[in-house]
Amino acid sequence: MKPDPHARLPLPVGSRDTRGTPGARPGFGQGGGMSGRTILAVVIAAIVYFGIGAVWYGQLSAPWLAGIGKTLTQLQAENPGGTPYLVGFAAILVECVVLAMLVRRTGCTGWLNGAKLGAVLAVGIVGAQLALNYAFEARSVTLWLINAGYALVGLAIAGAIIGAMSLPKPA
Repeated sequence: MKPDPHARLPLPVGSRDTRGTPGARPGFGQGGGMSGRTILAVVIAAIVYFGIGAVWYGQLSAPWLAGIGKTLTQLQAENPGGTPYLVGFAAILVECVVLAMLVRRTGCTGWLNGAKLGAVLAVGIVGAQLALNYAFEARSVTLWLINAGYALVGLAIAGAIIGAMSLPKPA
């Protein structure tokens, strides 16, 4: 007996199934777009995530600079102007868009489910990829903890914001 290609995968506990709901806007992979509310959630989450980075790396600047083997003066000379900040914010915006698509696709609405999804992505994808790269680049565990920790906190909070704003409006 062949498996049904249209069978639905089980949803995470506490998630809401919006597939097939009249008026529901499909998410990633189903030809749908994002609602205005979701776009607002993504923008707010990206701004908050970026702000966390300013505080995070401000507080951890000494071990971070030591981990990358540069001084602040060297870094500023190699990256003059606002380009690193523009690229950084654009990257965070992409992360938040993908996170919103996954929140919609999995039905992980609510702040707690969104935070859990963000944390899983941070550890399972971002942290694992950084570990792979850092092992071959002979970078320190301290640098991995700083960078992966930022992704964990940032994506968990972004997920909480997107998840909370993905709940249906009260009637």
